[in-house]
Amino acid sequence: MFGYQTHRRRLRPAGYAERDCLLVHYRLPGLPHCYVMCHEPMTAPDVAGRADLLSFFIAQASRLALEAVGDDQAFVLMHNGAAIRRRANWHLHLFVVRRRWQKAWVYAILALKNLVNALAPATALGARSERP
Repeated sequence: MFGYQTHRRRLRPAGYAERDCLLVHYRLPGLPHCYVMCHEPMTAPDVAGRADLLSFFIAQASRLALEAVGDDQAFVLMHNGAAIRRRANWHLHLFVVRRRWQKAWVYAILALKNLVNALAPATALGARSERP
């Protein structure tokens, strides 16, 4: 799924630098307001640190949704635990949505992306084992 993210911008709004955080804004087809709120260090914060970051990121999700569409509750947040996430750093995905079809579209795009990523190693392994 190369190129599924467009107009990717790395931002550091107020409150992010002092928490060693970064905000990445990008677009997906039909979803112009997508973000990854990242904690930059590769080691996860302790439980208290994660609670502080989660509170901060939820407040940021409300702020970003309000700025984008005028509704501070128009968003979907996703977090993956360390056992299943691809990136080592602690982060949340934010999708600003106004309609239920957009929510469904978020899940459909992520399902396809994760399916391709999950099958790619198996496909590559199979291709290697077929070579003489």
